[in-house]
Order: sequence, then structure tokens, then C-alpha cells
Amino acid sequence: MDMELQRVMLEGYRSVAQMMFTQEETLESIVPDACPDIARIVSASAKMFLKDKEVGEGTLRVSGTAKVTVLYIPEGEELPRSLEVAIPVQCTRDDPRFHAGAPVLADLQAPSADARTINPRKILVRVDVSVWAAAYEKESRELSSGLVGGEEEKLQKLIRTQKCCVIPSVMEKSFTFSDVLRPPASRPEIEELLVCRAELGTADAKFIGKKLVLKGDVQLSTVYRSGEGVCQTRFELPYSQILDIGEVPDDAEPDVTVALKNVDCRAREGELEVSLELLAQAAVWERRSVELISDAYCVGKPIDVERSPVRLCTLAERSARREMGRKLCESGIPAKQVLDCAATVSSLAGAPAEGGMEFTAQVNACALYLSEDDALCGVETDIPVSCRVDLPEGCECACRCRTVGEATAVPVTGGLEVRFEAEFTWTITREEQAACVTDVKLGTVESTGPRPSVVIRRVERGEALWDIAKACGSTVDDIRCANTLPGEEAEVGALLLIPARRS
Repeated sequence: MDMELQRVMLEGYRSVAQMMFTQEETLESIVPDACPDIARIVSASAKMFLKDKEVGEGTLRVSGTAKVTVLYIPEGEELPRSLEVAIPVQCTRDDPRFHAGAPVLADLQAPSADARTINPRKILVRVDVSVWAAAYEKESRELSSGLVGGEEEKLQKLIRTQKCCVIPSVMEKSFTFSDVLRPPASRPEIEELLVCRAELGTADAKFIGKKLVLKGDVQLSTVYRSGEGVCQTRFELPYSQILDIGEVPDDAEPDVTVALKNVDCRAREGELEVSLELLAQAAVWERRSVELISDAYCVGKPIDVERSPVRLCTLAERSARREMGRKLCESGIPAKQVLDCAATVSSLAGAPAEGGMEFTAQVNACALYLSEDDALCGVETDIPVSCRVDLPEGCECACRCRTVGEATAVPVTGGLEVRFEAEFTWTITREEQAACVTDVKLGTVESTGPRPSVVIRRVERGEALWDIAKACGSTVDDIRCANTLPGEEAEVGALLLIPARRS
């Protein structure tokens, strides 16, 4: 009796880790010769640019550059100036789930920054760096989907269709785009650029044929000098990109992250020349149905069946929710006009809650404003924002949070009222083990005495008709026919007539 297992390959990636962590960077910097001496530092803000990311054995490394803009009042002057300090950043995280060469999606943010004078020509700059990363691991598994042969011995096969979620592709693509911008007619012309802050808006991605089409925008906020005052304006820069992805089913879903790699913004003749470099990163989730042969036996002859558990991701659901953040930020100096406001997630923590998880993001909000006497001032505060996620039993949840849209600050009694929206995005997954036949061999024929041709068997708790048929040397179809059962299940405690036995 010849029997042969039929094989199917299940290839792709699996999500092994998603995390967020922070670290602090400091640097002493000399004021450039072209800049006047510092009398008072107003504020410091930073923008993070991703340079590289790699996974070693047990270690994640993410590198980039923090460009800190220090806004200050020079000695003997009333209007502000700015200088930029670049701080190289190397972030590492040890975790046994990381394996060398595995693909990783990553992003860097700078929730807060500050600077203080050591002397009028030297400053100490500090920046908080927030790292988000999601690591994946390549996997290729050969599964048994069927068994051929043994028909003359009434081979019985238990084949189950198992739904699972796989990640067939993890990819990235760098791209650049540029534009020349002019302030609206209601704003004065730009004479000297003081602060340029780029924020990534929400990116929309969808599949068209074999391509992933990505559309989004960059929100560019600027503070600049014009004439005898300080002004601000905001621009929206749309972009689109196409990523080649190959064949994908209709129900595939992309998980997209866009990171800033560089922003070059220069004022020239009243205009802004802007060049941006971005990195689009995507992991594609796909739902599949896989046939697995989980058991087999022969009515005519004994066979030895080896089975092993197979780990499958049986659930992957992604969802998102926006929560409003709001707080009165107290300021010692009353505000007349807000020039700029930014809100950035600095940390994210999750705690078990009844029936789910409670995620809390700490958001750092900072504002730049003019006082009643037109003095330039800065203020910042931390604002917690929470989101509850329902989590089915046996599932895990990976969550990410980032601010979306424009953060606003309005002068009120006692300070500024800051408002923003935080978007929580989460993926719920469940991994289960399914039995899979790995080998089938002809068993040893035992010499036994006569056995009854008819057996009456009581259905025990947890037994399926397959278990009873296998134990008694019958078939599921014969038992159903003999007992006029409508399906492949029988009530616990029921007496069944087993019409056949293994010879």
C-alpha cells in the first residue's frame, strides 16, 4: 500500500515585535560667528530625520539626526534670531525576538527640546527622542494538505480548512519632492525664516492591480521675521507614490508608515524653497484559507501517523480611533497671539482593563506666542490621552499613537488652552496551533481473535464522530448512515450503532 503526503508552502513574514521607547540626547554647541551674542533663549524645537535602521541578533539599531532650532533674542536687539544645532542620534534596543537581517519599519520623533546658555557664545542643547519600530521575521513552512493512495484499504482522511493571516510582503521606498511656496496674500513676505516645522499628515493607501498607491500630505508650519514683527503661516504639500507589490488578493490590507528623512527649507526673495525626502514603509496583511490534513487511518490495515502542531496566525484585525486632547497650559506671561503650536507623542503604555486594554499616550505640547507687549515667549506641557480597546480572550494587541491634524492654542485667562487629536491605531492578533500530519507509514498487523461485527458505543464528552470511527475501525459516513445522523456531530451520551470494524 503506497501513500504519499501532498505538500503546500506557506511563505511570508510574521510580526515579532512592535515597540516605542525614548532616550535623551545632549550637545554643547558654539554660536556661529555669523550670529550675534545670545541675551535670552525663547524656545527650542526639534525635528527628527530617520537615517538608517537595522536588526542584529537580539538588537535593534535606529539612527538619525535631530535638528534643533533655538529661537533667541540677541544682545542689544528686540527681534528674535534662530540658530540650528544638528545632533547625531543612535538608538538601540535589546530584545531576544530580534533576528539579524529581519525587516523593520521605524520612525523617529522629537517630543520636546530645550536649550540654555553657558555663556553668550555657547549653549547646551537637549532633545528627547522617541522611537517607534515594528520588526518582522521571514518564515517558510511546508504543510501537509492531503494524502493520496490507500484507496483499496479504505483510507480515511481528516482534512480541515484553516483560515489564517500572513504577511506576504514588507517593503520600503525613499522618494523626494520639492516646491516653491509663497505666503498667502493676507500675510507679509518672508524676510528671515526663524522656525520651519514639517509634520506628516494621514497617508491613504490602496491597491490598484499589482501596485500600492500611497497618497498623503506634509503640513509645513513656519515662523518668520517680516519688517518689524514676527509672523507665521502654514502650508500643505500633497504627495503621491506608487510601490510595486505583486499579486495581492482583494481583501489584503496595507499597514503603512511614512517617515521624514530630510527637510530643506530656505527663504529666498520672499519665497520658500522646500525640498523633502520621505521614506514610505509598508507591511501587507493577507487573509488566506489553507487546507491541512490533521489525521488519517485505514479501515483495512493499521497505519502509523505522525502529527505535529503548526502555529498559525488565525486573526489579524486592524482598527483606529481618534481621541481629543485638551488642557490649560499655564503661562507666567499673558498671551496676545499664538504663533505656533505643536503636539507630539512622547510615550505610550498599555495596561489590562476589564475585557481589553487601556492605552495611555503622553503628549508633549509646546506653543510659541506673543505677549501683550509683543515679547516672544514659549511654553510647553505634557497631556495624557487614553483609549480603551476591546480584546478577545487569547489575543494580543499592538498599538501605536500619533497626533494628527493641526494642534491649536488659544489665549485664555491664566495661559493657553491647547487642543489636538491623537489617533490610536491597533492590530489585534491571535495565534493558535493546529495539528498537521507529517508522516504516514504502514503499521504492524496485530493477530487478534474474532471481534463483533456490530458495536454499540456511547458518545463521551469531547468526542467527535471522527474519533469514534477511528477507534472502532469504521467510517464517519457509515456511522451517520446507520444512525440517521444529519451532521458529523452526535449528542454527548447518545448510543451509536457502529456497523463496521477493522479486519
